[in-house]
Amino acid sequence: MVVLAGERTDHLMVSSKRRCQSTRLDIPVPALNEVEDLKLVSDYDLPSSFQGKTGTEGYLVDAQPELFQVETQSSKHKQLKSYVSIISAGDNLGDNSGLDSGRMTKTLRFAPVAVKKILRWSFNDIIHMCVQLDNCQLSEQLFLEMHKIGLRPSRFTYDGFIKCVLAGKGVAHALKVIEMMKRRGIKPYDGTIVALSVGHSKSLQLDLAEDFLGRISDIKPEYIHGFNAFLSGCDIMNEPERALRVLARMKHLDLKPHIRTYEILFSLFGNVNVPYEEGNMLSHADVSKRISIIEMDMLNHEIQHSFVSMKNLIRAFGAEGMIEEMLRYLNVAENVLSNMDPYQKSDLYGIVLHALVKAKETHKAIRTFKIMRSCGLPANTAIYNVMIECCKLLPCFKSASTLLSLMLRDGCCPTVVTYTSLVKVLLAKDDFKGALDLLDLCLTEGIQPDIGIFNTLLSDANARGNIHVIECILECIHRAKIQPDESTLWYTFCAYVDKKLYNTAVEALQVLSMRMISEDASVLKEKGAALEDLILSEEPDAELSIIKAFGETEECSVVALLNLRWCATIGSTISWLPEDSLWARRLASSYDANRRPDMP
Repeated sequence: MVVLAGERTDHLMVSSKRRCQSTRLDIPVPALNEVEDLKLVSDYDLPSSFQGKTGTEGYLVDAQPELFQVETQSSKHKQLKSYVSIISAGDNLGDNSGLDSGRMTKTLRFAPVAVKKILRWSFNDIIHMCVQLDNCQLSEQLFLEMHKIGLRPSRFTYDGFIKCVLAGKGVAHALKVIEMMKRRGIKPYDGTIVALSVGHSKSLQLDLAEDFLGRISDIKPEYIHGFNAFLSGCDIMNEPERALRVLARMKHLDLKPHIRTYEILFSLFGNVNVPYEEGNMLSHADVSKRISIIEMDMLNHEIQHSFVSMKNLIRAFGAEGMIEEMLRYLNVAENVLSNMDPYQKSDLYGIVLHALVKAKETHKAIRTFKIMRSCGLPANTAIYNVMIECCKLLPCFKSASTLLSLMLRDGCCPTVVTYTSLVKVLLAKDDFKGALDLLDLCLTEGIQPDIGIFNTLLSDANARGNIHVIECILECIHRAKIQPDESTLWYTFCAYVDKKLYNTAVEALQVLSMRMISEDASVLKEKGAALEDLILSEEPDAELSIIKAFGETEECSVVALLNLRWCATIGSTISWLPEDSLWARRLASSYDANRRPDMP
């Protein structure tokens, strides 16, 4: 099409209905795949009066001289072939340096406006198809080719290109395209702005996402997905106040919510204290009021519950410890959502069982699990892990072993969470030696332990005051290259403080804090200089600067730096070589001498 656009196109005109049409006869021409040896190649330099036939090896086809002219120079044939390959195959532009883009630009300079419109529409259609196919590379190549041949992109072109860039390269690259549009005085479509807002919401940049939502000039029902993406980001970041502002704007704009909107709202506003505090009578009343308001709004918009909305609602009640309401809505879900498959029902039962065990409702959990089994619902690894942990409340390791047997019979493989639950059962029976044996079995089975199973052991050892056991577990954590977390530091620090070993407590806190940042000594040495400026800063808002430097996504690093700052404040020297610490070396030598400490 680009080649044809450069030829004489006097026969093309625009009708009264603003449609492009040709004044020539519409004579069908056989397709190239029907006549395999047919090759038609254009030539720019042949005279327009050339009349004749083109063909190879006996196949002759009458051709209009303005559209198809014989190419006699192989170099130009290769140039056109390479150009067409860019459009059709999406080759790298850098590999097609032989393309004479200047000639193309010169050719389109004299092309009629109608031809340029057709060509631009074709580019736009392919670029927008790239959005559906998630092919950012091809859309970028097509966009660059439009500039090469002198074809000015339209708002529709930018709309498709920006959506491709968002999916392929992220919001940062898409914003550069928006800046290009701004310099050229092109205003993006509202749909483009919504797509940018969705991109920022997915990357949890909620300030920018909210700003783009505020730029939408004409609200349409299909833009609800942009608001839903923003509400989902608020849910992840636990910012209900920000979500309320957007909900108020939606109501002001009379934008009808979708079922997805309510699914997010139940998750966002369905709890009050979680995860910071236990539910109480006041929070229960508040949750009930919120959920009633959301369900009433659903009723006003004639929207029925979906599986996800009911799932989020049951999870919200369970998180707040509202057991009776949770069980009531489980029955409602089974009666109302008749199209649920067995796995979806099993998912709901898993949420309920988790809440019952957390609330220490042992008998209700066992009864619910029996109902689930009697209905033939499939049980997954997570459900078995919850029920094994329920045995901790009895405590009964025999029941836990029976559940483990059922788990294996159903084809569910034990995970590190399974072993952690079994360890909790043994610790509830004061069988610390058995818990250590179970940890060894976990390693023997080739299951990579996580910090959770070690913290379970540290918590019990701290309660017993067994410092030598704590030190053995800490060295085991270090040799397994597992980074400690806040709980690890807390149990260790408290154990030393309870024994009035204050200097050792500070030294252990410093070493473990550095391991929280990284287990790699070279990484600590590399980051040490930059981090030390934050730790030793004398600014009044130094702690706030540390929090802002890492943000909420790197909570462990923030905690580690605040601990190190506290250590420096009380006079401890900060060394970025934690393995040189006397405490760390003592733990290593003790572990080598006796890997399993004697239990009292």
